[in-house]
Amino acid sequence: MKNVTPSNLNPTLGLFIKLTAIVAIAIVVLIVAAFLLKIVLIAAVVAAIGVGGFLIYNLIRRRSKLPVIR
Repeated sequence: MKNVTPSNLNPTLGLFIKLTAIVAIAIVVLIVAAFLLKIVLIAAVVAAIGVGGFLIYNLIRRRSKLPVIR
């Protein structure tokens, strides 16, 4: 692997810069993942409520079609 840091830079400083960049990228990835997970959870809740309402509607509608014994 080619060294991308300038030759006049202290090796410890170069390592610090690389580690700082890695940590910053990791934090950004975690924030984006948390945002996307929040969207997915909200979508799952909305879908569950929609499917539940549809099933309850079908259950009520199906009961009314049963023949009434008099």
